[in-house]
Amino acid sequence: MGLSFVQRINPAWFLAGAAFFLPIKPAPVNLFLALALVFIFIGAKYRQQLLNNFKRKELLPLWVLLFFLALTYFFPSNNPSNYQEFLSKYGRLILVPVLACALVNQVDREIVGKGFLAGVALVLFLSYAIWLGIDPALFGVEATTMSANAGNPTVFKAHITHNFFLVIAIYFWINAALKQPRSKFALLYTGLLLLALWNLFGMIDGRTGWLVFMVLPLFYGYRLYGLKGLCIAGVVFVMLLVAAYFLVGNVNERISMGILEMEQLLASVPKQGTSIGERVMYLTSSWSAFLQAPLLGYGLGGVENAVEPYTTAAAWPSFHNPHNQYLMFLVQGGVVALFVYLVFYGNLVYQSASSAWSQVHILPVLLVYLVGNMLNSFHFDFSEGVGFVLVVAAYLGSRK
Repeated sequence: MGLSFVQRINPAWFLAGAAFFLPIKPAPVNLFLALALVFIFIGAKYRQQLLNNFKRKELLPLWVLLFFLALTYFFPSNNPSNYQEFLSKYGRLILVPVLACALVNQVDREIVGKGFLAGVALVLFLSYAIWLGIDPALFGVEATTMSANAGNPTVFKAHITHNFFLVIAIYFWINAALKQPRSKFALLYTGLLLLALWNLFGMIDGRTGWLVFMVLPLFYGYRLYGLKGLCIAGVVFVMLLVAAYFLVGNVNERISMGILEMEQLLASVPKQGTSIGERVMYLTSSWSAFLQAPLLGYGLGGVENAVEPYTTAAAWPSFHNPHNQYLMFLVQGGVVALFVYLVFYGNLVYQSASSAWSQVHILPVLLVYLVGNMLNSFHFDFSEGVGFVLVVAAYLGSRK
């Protein structure tokens, strides 16, 4: 009887816990993921799906990619210590078919989604508390000295992660408000939406979040009116951003800083300590290294040594993360790795667009990740990497 009770425990509850802590702390995420895995392997109905999930054709390019990247251990340019770090990061993708076993039912997928949105709502609340001058320690939160201030009120994560997850939450709060406009919860969703929008544009540092946010109006525009709607949405977004430049202090400050950094960049070499200067150095050094080994790259651990000649020439420190996932694949595994990854990702986008549920719940998030990976390496970053695993697992579960 005891075992029967244990087998009835729903792993989706633990996945909801992991999703809740994504924008907060990594340790609870790992704990809840471990518990979810335990109860997936205990449950007979979940074990029956495992083998079939690993055989799913949607994941075939992923297995090819991971196998190829694992083989780069033998590349002479590879650094074993960095190799192990990246192998563990990319290795999280193996969880996709396992977690998908617990996300076959729409109710379970919605439970996980609500867990994530609750976590973002908590982070949003604490961000406003700091902005209003309330000490986050009153809530049991130890905020970092760098971010715990009214000028950039992030709490648990860097502003890039904060803004990225906020954009995803904004999308779902928009949908919830539109789906039940006369519901008693509509006011709650609308309030969260407005607070999140002001937090994104008016309070938090980071132009990355604004670029990622642009996916949402473009998505809605295309979905409603096709290419015409896409163009109109793009123009309207740019016009609103220009208006915000003159009306919103945070937007004005960040854009003005970006313009200044661009002027400094054009006048000399990329300047250390500036966002744009650093990204230009990441881009140019990584691209130069890629051109020397375009087909197969330098291996999972070879990025730092590959870019070192170019960073040294510019008197910059070397790095192992170019903050661009596509560029990362090019340096690590060359054109082969990037091509296989894009086949995997492109198929996910295409298949998501052909299903009613995934078109609403999965496709926009995949598109947000698609843009976000141009600005950061989200398979390297913990929270974003685990978030992607949950998204693809939900997609796979929905296609049963």
